[in-house]
Amino acid sequence: MTMFQNLHRTLRGPDQTLKLACEACGHSAILRREDAVATYGPDADPFRIRRASRCGVCGERADIQVWI
Repeated sequence: MTMFQNLHRTLRGPDQTLKLACEACGHSAILRREDAVATYGPDADPFRIRRASRCGVCGERADIQVWI
């Protein structure tokens, strides 16, 4: 797992992705760099990404894990 400051600085390579997982139901999602930046913005940090995310399966907002 990589610690990161924001998406622009961390997602540099084409093979790097943003991963999200819902602690409530176990659903997970993987976003390519282009999709992550389009959704959250290049300056988004883990805190802002967690606050802006919602599980697509159960709707949970509070227990979302984020990593690169």
